Amino acid sequence: MDFRQIEVFVHVYRVRNFSRAGDALFLTQPTISSHISDLENELGLKLFDRSRRDVIPTEAGDAFYQYAITLLETREKAIYSLNLYSKEVEGRLEIAASSIPSQWLLPRLFIGFRKIYPNVFFKVHQGDSGEVIRDLQKKRFQIGIVGTRMDDDKLEYEVLSKDRLILISARNEEEGCKNPNVSLESLLEKEFIFRESGSGTRQKFETALKEKGINPDHLKVVAEMNSTEAIKRAVREGLGVSVVSSLSAEDYLELGLLNTFTIEGLDLDRTFYLVTHKNQPLSPSVTAFRQYALEYYKK
Repeated sequence: MDFRQIEVFVHVYRVRNFSRAGDALFLTQPTISSHISDLENELGLKLFDRSRRDVIPTEAGDAFYQYAITLLETREKAIYSLNLYSKEVEGRLEIAASSIPSQWLLPRLFIGFRKIYPNVFFKVHQGDSGEVIRDLQKKRFQIGIVGTRMDDDKLEYEVLSKDRLILISARNEEEGCKNPNVSLESLLEKEFIFRESGSGTRQKFETALKEKGINPDHLKVVAEMNSTEAIKRAVREGLGVSVVSSLSAEDYLELGLLNTFTIEGLDLDRTFYLVTHKNQPLSPSVTAFRQYALEYYKK
């Protein structure tokens, strides 16, 4: 069964005549008759009663007509939708991203991307990694960037960039000047400022602790914040220590506002992923941005 056969069937059904259907479709009567015969043979049913002067649909023909109309309408909608994706890269480009990618990865990508596609307007929807992934699962956005991944066979995770978590403390702590490494055991003596529970940073840190047999609940947490900038400020003022992305701490470290430590024996390397839907067409702007981002960080 092909769309040409269905199209011929619909025209014959409407005009009740092979010749008039042929005229409308610029086909000969034998060609119309051949298409209908092939369709009937494939379905194993007679769709028209040809014993009269006018071609009369059978009960099977009446039933099939509704399906034929739906199939043709679906084809037209698909063609229209795909034509939208053939337009130029311009207009609104919406991206869902967790906090670190939003603040430290996307800005540099936007600058280069707009040099190629100056008519694109960026709209960033920021949330923690869990929120971003859930929004993608609900198809609220076509593309996202996160610092953790969840098992989902409907989403595709592509490696975008690498990162490492570090422990930061106020600059007035002498320990940072003497020893850039801290032991796992000493973590239990420190007062921590944590990101919210859905944060990829927090999830990575807690998972690394559990792998070493340390229960994260045993750490002394004095504050929880959903802003990395707020955490850095609080650490600088001496409220406590925190584990943050090395990318997010670059500015404070360059200015000498914080101490930074490596936690001995703890694997805090992580990956940022570019996330899209599997087997779903992407808009021209999303397609172009995905390709640009992957090539940018590959270099």
